[in-house]
Amino acid sequence: MICSMTGYGAGESDLAGVRTVVELRSVNGRYCDIAVRLPKSLGSLEGRVRAYVQEHVTRGNVSVSVRCDDGDPGAHGLRIDVEAGKRYCDALRQLKEQLGVSGDVSLDMVAAYPGLVTPEDEKVDPAERWTGMEAALVKALAAFKDMKRSEGKALETDLRTRIDAILVLLRAIEDRAPDRVADFRERLNERLVELLDERQVDPQRVAMEITLFAERTDVTEECVRLKAHCDAFLQALMSEGSPGRRLNFLIQEMNREINTIGSKGNDMEISHSVIQAKEELEKVREQVQNIE
Repeated sequence: MICSMTGYGAGESDLAGVRTVVELRSVNGRYCDIAVRLPKSLGSLEGRVRAYVQEHVTRGNVSVSVRCDDGDPGAHGLRIDVEAGKRYCDALRQLKEQLGVSGDVSLDMVAAYPGLVTPEDEKVDPAERWTGMEAALVKALAAFKDMKRSEGKALETDLRTRIDAILVLLRAIEDRAPDRVADFRERLNERLVELLDERQVDPQRVAMEITLFAERTDVTEECVRLKAHCDAFLQALMSEGSPGRRLNFLIQEMNREINTIGSKGNDMEISHSVIQAKEELEKVREQVQNIE
């Protein structure tokens, strides 16, 4: 079953009084690019999280967000940069004097200085936190993959419908192809009768022109190859793993055969079928960009 490259999943765990929430989001991408956002104190686990996610994702731009909450906002102290506060207070007083503003500098003004008061670094053992993080990550990945599979199922239904439409148009081209030679023979004979006396028409030359026309406009090989590519495309949709790159390659081959049929067809009905087939194939190409 194919999977979409876009998906979302979230999971959480509550171990040893620490609530860990993991969120995964992915969008289309040519390669597998994983960005991890962790609390500063757990930065050493970034590689471990990335490797864990990479085992389950082959293509797409994936972002992983991890939040940890020990449930006690007062458990950690605050760090006050006293020297920075003094310098900021002196600067405010100088500014007050230069501007001639009355009143003194208040604590509220000084406290507004960015970075003056910061929480103390949390003393955390990353190895201990990994257990809860892994549990949340497993749940998030399960929801993430469920959404990707669900979207992939909808994509597969649409792709099969469009490939079937291309095959119907291909059969119409194959049915029409033999009639072109008969039409050409009739038009050629009519034209020669108009321009020449019947006795001046060389049957062998007419036969040669008809043969050359048939060879130039023969699309049998292209139709056979296009049908084979369509069958391979449908088979790839049922394959295990990530068929996105193979499907892209098959689309290129299908487009090449359709273009060749259009250039050799030399017939209005075939041209109309080719245009419709190219429209369907373009829609297939757009959808395949979403497949992992």
